[in-house]
Parts: sequence; structure tokens; C-alpha cells
Amino acid sequence: MSEILFIDEPQEKLDEIQSLIKVVYEGFMALAMDYGYHINNVFGQSKDGKHEIYELRDSINYRIRSANLHFYLLIVRKFEIENRFAKMLKEKPTVFNGFIMGNPHFEMASDEIMAIYDSIVFHLSSCFDYLAMLTQFVFGKNPQTKLQWITLVKHCHNNKSEFANRKFVENIKKVNSEFVSKFNDYRAELIHRKKSTSFANVSWELDSGKVTTQFKCSEKIKSNLKKIIDKDLEYCISYASFELIKQTLLKISHVLNGMHDEFRENYIGHAPKMNNGGFQLITMNPETKFAESPALGSWKKFMEYKNFC
Repeated sequence: MSEILFIDEPQEKLDEIQSLIKVVYEGFMALAMDYGYHINNVFGQSKDGKHEIYELRDSINYRIRSANLHFYLLIVRKFEIENRFAKMLKEKPTVFNGFIMGNPHFEMASDEIMAIYDSIVFHLSSCFDYLAMLTQFVFGKNPQTKLQWITLVKHCHNNKSEFANRKFVENIKKVNSEFVSKFNDYRAELIHRKKSTSFANVSWELDSGKVTTQFKCSEKIKSNLKKIIDKDLEYCISYASFELIKQTLLKISHVLNGMHDEFRENYIGHAPKMNNGGFQLITMNPETKFAESPALGSWKKFMEYKNFC
């Protein structure tokens, strides 16, 4: 049996994802600021305390952070299962012996892990529908339209659509073909047709009583995640979950990068939108003495996402 790729330093992976989340959030901050500077001066405006551009931004961030929370819970649950098995073995060393048709203890543990994994999938997949709504709100003719990702992709493939000449169109098409299309099919299958499965590899040391578990991805999972993991290798669920979260964040970043290019190339940098009697946030370029979008600082921080690729 080939070696299973697993996370041997969980805190390092948790820290890496947390760092990437912070970088991606800078991109959403920048997008909202560019919207306020170039399209609709929302600074000082609010709806029940928060303008819709910020609600949409924060909705995506909520989904991302929820997926990250479940990744943490998955790692914690794995250790809890190992402690539970160790206690069972201490009380009865033969507790796992004698099962012909599969060990129910291992199967229950696997289901616990997969329930958390499924939540990661659902949260991450919904990020792209929120991203589509945010795209429509910022760049669409009808901002209030609740656009789904699949509809946004169709618009991007239509050279007569309202998005046809936008710089981010190719980014969206690339992200969809390389990742989101297959990922959304996978989510639909989990919801409507078949649950996720993994296989528990459990080992224990008789002398110390230490138990080690590895929940191996099924061939079905590897097939559905083949855009981000190698189908010829063996992975544990925690490792696959880490890659799934990381790649989702990088794909979102690629779309945001296209939106950055749209604002830089197709909007006048020193012509902020002004409201009668309102105020506008700007930065001043010390060399040109012209006003610039306050988003530029956040965009610079956001571009650090390329260091994670």
C-alpha cells in the first residue's frame, strides 16, 4: 500500500491558510474602496449600518472563514477520535478485533470526519456565487441582480454581454474551467445524490497505547478534486481539505486580480466620484500631485497572494 500524504504539522497549515485569508481580504477591501472611488461614492452612506457593497464583501469573507473554522474542527476531531480509541483500547485491548464486515467504530469515526469535510465543501463552493453577486453589483448594469456564478460565466462567454470588454472576463473563464465547474458538480452530487466517504486507517502501539488515525480519500473524492490533487497519490482528508481551501482562495484571488486590472486600465485614476454635500476618501500621489484611489495600498498588500501559489 502506498504512503498516505497527511498533515504532520497542523499548526503550520492553519497558519498558512490564516495568512492567505488576510491577504485575500485586502483584495476585497480594495475592491470596495475602488467601487466607492470610481463608481459610486458610498463613503458615509449606510443601510442599517452597512452599505451593500460591504455586506457582499463580508458575506464572502464569512464563508471563507467558516471553511477555515471547519478545517480547524476537522483537525481537532481527528485528535479527539484518536484519544477516544486509545481510551477504548486501554479499557479493552480486543475492542477492535473480530469484525468481518467492517469495523463500526472506524466507520462511525470516518462519518464524523466526513461530516466536517462536507461543510468545508459547501462553504467554499458558495463563495463563488457570492463572488458573482459582488461582480454584478460592482460592474453590472443592474447592481441588485442576484447573479449566480454559472450565469456570470455564461455572460463572460458571450461577446455581446455587458461584461464582454471587462479585463476580468478571461480570469473568470479560466477559474471556472480549471476549478469551479467541476467543484460545483461535486457539491451538487454531495447534496442530492451521494455522501462523501473515506477509509479509516488506524494503528496503535500496545506498549504506549498511542493511536494514530489517517482518513484516506476515496477514489471518488480524488476524481472530483483532480484539479487540485494528484489522483495517482493517496491523501488523507485533512490534507485534501487544506489544498481545497488554499486553491479556492487562490482562484478567488485570480478573479480579484482581474478586477484590479479593470480599475487600473479602464477608469480614470485621478477623477473620484463626488456626492453633493458628501465627502470622498482619496490619497494624493506625491509625484504627480493628483488624487488616487485609497484602494491602492490594499491592492499592494493583496498582491502578496502570488507568494502562496
